[in-house]
Amino acid sequence: MLELCEMRFLIGLMVLGLWVLPGSAQELPDEFICKEGAHAERQLSRRNNSGVKHGYLINYNRCKWWVNPIKGPYFQGDVLAAFTVIENTDSVGFDLSSNLKVDRVYGKNGDLLTYRRSGNQMYVFKPLGWKAGEQDSVGIVYQGNPTNGGGFGYFVHDNHMKGPIVHTLSEPYGAQYWWPCKQSLHDKIDSLDIWVYTDTSLKAASNGLLVRNEVLNDSQRLMVWKHRYPIVTYLVAIAVTNYSEYTQYANLLGRAKPLPVQNFVFPQFRTDAERETKDVLPMLRLFDSLFVPYPFVEEKYGHAQFTWGGGMEHQTMSFMVNFSYDLMAHELAHQWFGNMVTCGTWQDLWLNEGFATYLTELVYEYLRPKQEGLIRLRGMRSNVTGNDGGSVFPKDTLNVGGLFNGRLTYTKGAWVLHMLRDKVGDSAFFEGCRMYLRGKNTTYGFAKTADLQWYMEKSSGRNLDTFFKQWYYGEGFPYVKINWKQKGDELTIQYNQMPSHNSVPLWYIKVPMLVKGNGKERFILWEPNALDASMKLKMDFQVDTMIFDPYVKVLAKASVGGINLNRVQQMPFELFPNPTGGNVFTIYARNASVISMEIYNGIGKKVRETNTGGRSTNQVTVSLEGLSAGPYFIRLNDGNFVYSYKVIKN
Repeated sequence: MLELCEMRFLIGLMVLGLWVLPGSAQELPDEFICKEGAHAERQLSRRNNSGVKHGYLINYNRCKWWVNPIKGPYFQGDVLAAFTVIENTDSVGFDLSSNLKVDRVYGKNGDLLTYRRSGNQMYVFKPLGWKAGEQDSVGIVYQGNPTNGGGFGYFVHDNHMKGPIVHTLSEPYGAQYWWPCKQSLHDKIDSLDIWVYTDTSLKAASNGLLVRNEVLNDSQRLMVWKHRYPIVTYLVAIAVTNYSEYTQYANLLGRAKPLPVQNFVFPQFRTDAERETKDVLPMLRLFDSLFVPYPFVEEKYGHAQFTWGGGMEHQTMSFMVNFSYDLMAHELAHQWFGNMVTCGTWQDLWLNEGFATYLTELVYEYLRPKQEGLIRLRGMRSNVTGNDGGSVFPKDTLNVGGLFNGRLTYTKGAWVLHMLRDKVGDSAFFEGCRMYLRGKNTTYGFAKTADLQWYMEKSSGRNLDTFFKQWYYGEGFPYVKINWKQKGDELTIQYNQMPSHNSVPLWYIKVPMLVKGNGKERFILWEPNALDASMKLKMDFQVDTMIFDPYVKVLAKASVGGINLNRVQQMPFELFPNPTGGNVFTIYARNASVISMEIYNGIGKKVRETNTGGRSTNQVTVSLEGLSAGPYFIRLNDGNFVYSYKVIKN
C-alpha cells in the first residue's frame, strides 16, 4: 500500500501525463517525497514558454543507464520522456545519434509504438496521433557504443591510472550522442530521475540528490539521483568510476540547514582533494549573498572528478579535472549564470562564460588580497588586447572552438561586465544581476543579451544601447595615447584614441588618471567624446608622474608620456613623451645649443645619429621610425658636456 505522500506524488504525475503501468521498462522511481505532486504543478506553471520545439514541451525524464567502464564504453539505456503536446501532430521528435541502436519504443500503457529515424533524429508515431495540450509519455530502449561526436568529448571512456571511467560532457551539441532527448535552448526538463546500474566496485555521480545506493547482487550496484529543478538538456550528466566519496557543508546566510557539498574524487587524490575543496565553501557563501540564494538549495552542490582537461558546470555537480581555486570558482559561478539562467542562444554564450569568468574575479576581490585581483584584471586585459579584432558576439556558432573562445567569450565577456559595473555603479550592477536571475521569463529559464541590458537599464535608470552595441557586437578595443605637460600651475592633457578595428569608429570610454608629484596625488576622471581631445586644469603641486587607469576599470591599450616644463629650467634636457607610443619624441633644452645625438639599442648597438646642422635650438624632434619597440639610450652632446638619457618606444 502506498503511503499518503506517495499517493499525492502519483496523482501529480498523472496530472503531468507521467503515469505509466508498472513493469521493467516503465518502472517509476520508488523514492518519493511529500508534496511532490504540488511541486510538479509549480514546475508546469513556471516553465519558460518559448514556442514549439520538437512538437512538445518536455515535463520529465526518467533515464535508466547500464554503464560499466570496466568492460568498455558500450552501454544500454531506457529513457522515458513525459511531455505536453503543443499542437495537433502525428509524431513527436527526439534527437539521437544514428550510431545508437533503438530496440523498441513504448507508450505510457506499455504498448509498442512505431518510429522512424532520419540521421540524428527520430520520430515516434502512435495511432490517431496527439492533440494539442495532450500530456503523454514515450519510452525509448536503446544501446550502443557512443561516439564522442566532436565538441569536448560528449561520451568518454578513459582511465585515470587507478581505474577506468565513463563520463559525459554534452555542451554544446552533444546530448544526442549518448541519449534520446530534446536538445534545445528553448525548453528545460522540469524534473529528472537518473538510474545508473554499474559494477559493485564503482559509483555514479550525477545531478540532484542521491536517493538510492544499493548493491543489487554480486555484480551490480544501482544508484538513483533525483533532480527537481528545471534543467537544460546539455547539463544532464553522469560519471562512473571507482570514486572515493566525502561530503562537506556550507553554512549559508539565513539558512539553518547547511548545504551539503558532495565530492566524488579519484581515490589517489582523496587527501589533497579534501583540503582543496574546502575553498569552495566561502565562495558559495559569497555568491549566495551577492546575488540570490544558491539556486538548488534544496538539493546539493558537488564535484565529480573526470579526465577532461578542464571543468564543466553540470547542474548541482560540476565535473572537474582537479580542484584548483580558479576552476572551482568558475564552475560554481555557473550554477547561477548558465544553470539557473541559461543562454537563450549560443550567440549569447557569454552570459554563461563571461559571468563565470567575472565571478571568479569577484572571488579574488572579496576573499583574497586586493592586489591579487588587480593583477588578474591586468592580465585579463593584456590577453584581450593581444589581438586587435574579435567581438563577444560569435558569428559562427557551429565552430565549437570559436564559440568557446577564451579571449573573447570568457575574458572579454568578463571585462564587459567589469566595465558595465563601473558604468552603472555597484548598487545598480548587483541589483540588476539579481533582477536578471529572478526575472519572470529568465529564472530557471533562458536569457539573451537584450534581457541583461533591460534589467541593467531598469536597475540603473540609464540607457545602455551604445554600451552594448560597442562592447557586445563591436570588435576590438581602443588604443589610447595620453601626453601631458605642466607649465606653472597649469596641467594640459592631450588625448588621442585609435580604435583597433573599424567596426567601432569611436569608443566611448572613461579615462581615469592618477597624477602624482611632490608626495601628493590627484585622481582625474575624464570622458572624452572625440578621437582627439584636450583638457586643462590647475594643479597645486608639480607633476612628475601620470598613471592611466590605476584601479583597472577600462579595457584599452594605453601609453602615457609627459613633461613638466617647470623642471626643464633646472635640467639640461627633457625628453617628451617618454615612453612614446608613436615614432617620434621631442628633446627640450634648457639653453639653446648646437646638439648632436646618437641612439643606441638595448644591446649597445648604435642605430641612428643626427645633429641640428650647426644651428642652436631649444627643441629637436627625433624620429624612431623603423625601430622596433623597446628601450633606447640617447647620448646628447651640447658642445660642452655629453649627457645620457633613456627613452622607451611602446
